[in-house]
Order: sequence, then structure tokens, then C-alpha cells
Amino acid sequence: MIDDYPKVQETVRPIFHADRLLPDRVFKKRYNFTLLADFDYVFTTGLIKIVHDNRFCDKTEKVLLSVRDPEPISYFHKHFDRINSFYFGTDITEEEYIKLLWRNPGNRNDALIFNSETVVWIPDNGRWAIWGERSREIAVIGIDDPAQAEFLLNEDGYWIDAETAVAEFAAMPYRDHKAPEDFARPLIENYGSRKDLERKLDEAGIRLKPGIWADE
Repeated sequence: MIDDYPKVQETVRPIFHADRLLPDRVFKKRYNFTLLADFDYVFTTGLIKIVHDNRFCDKTEKVLLSVRDPEPISYFHKHFDRINSFYFGTDITEEEYIKLLWRNPGNRNDALIFNSETVVWIPDNGRWAIWGERSREIAVIGIDDPAQAEFLLNEDGYWIDAETAVAEFAAMPYRDHKAPEDFARPLIENYGSRKDLERKLDEAGIRLKPGIWADE
């Protein structure tokens, strides 16, 4: 765990609007691509796939994982004299990463695996960043490199545009599995429709594998 909170803030502040939540635009930078995936997938297996791929990170880099809610100072530092943020190397194994999520900060129920409502991941290179909200069941990645988008869409296969996400996993927390309009509309406006993604992929010369969208 990191005790140097100012260092964490210096990393997070240029990337994210700390006072915002989904469906608002949480990224300060306007990335060329913003893709969504299920929070629980990204929190565990999905994140490891990203940091192990050389399109996202090299082997010497570190990645910051920082819990933003519960609040680092008023909750974690107050109760445990530390903050729930970590730097880990991109050579971390999936087993090591899962152990990190289960690490006890002073109360077992406050390990990341249980008590992490809003989480961010930021690599040293700053070429991508992820914002995740557990109760919304959504993680959003911001990227500029078309090769990264192609990997997430065609090889990983769990990332998709906001419009499709709203019709699938992003609707799960709501009654009848239907996201309310006042959440769905701004999420799509801020993170992109299927048409937006198709246009950007076409401009980048990327072809998607069949079956990416349910209606294919």
C-alpha cells in the first residue's frame, strides 16, 4: 500500500475528474476510443490481460491501482493509517494480482476485493487509463491507439461501445434489466454509440470479427 498520497494524486488528477461519476464524462482527456466492459471482469482477469500485452505496457513499467471510493483520506487513512492504492509491475502474475486484491488493510472486509466502489488504473506511460464503478457494473477504458482497440474488441472480446453495453451488462443493476433513460442517454453521449465506434474503426482500417454485436 502507498503512504505517499500526494504522489497518487499527481498521477490521478491529470487523467480523471475526481468529483464525477458515470454516466458523466470522468476522463479529462478526450481519448480517441472509449470502450466499456463488465466491472468484475476488468477488476480481475481483464486487467491482467491488458497489462501483459505489449501494446499497452512494456515489461519495465508499473501500473497504479487506486481506490477513489471509499475516500482515501477520510476513510482508509483515518481507520488504517494508510490509503488503499498500489503500484504493481506489469510482470505481475494473475495469482499475485488476486492476492493483492485480497490483502487485508487492517480489517478483512476492507480488502479491495470487497470494499472498492470506484477504482482507477493508470500505467506509467499514460497511454491508457481505466475508471471502474462496482455498483454500476461498468469499467471504461480510454485509449488512442487503434491497435489497442483492435486487441480489446477482437482478441479480448469483452469490451464494447456504450450503446451496446447499455443493452447488455450495464443494464444488469436495474429493474427488469433495463437501464433508465436518464442514465443510458448521457452514457452513450459521453462514451460513444455503436455507430461512433464503427466509424472510428473504419477510419483506422480495423475489421471486427463476426459476432461482436448480438444482432450479427
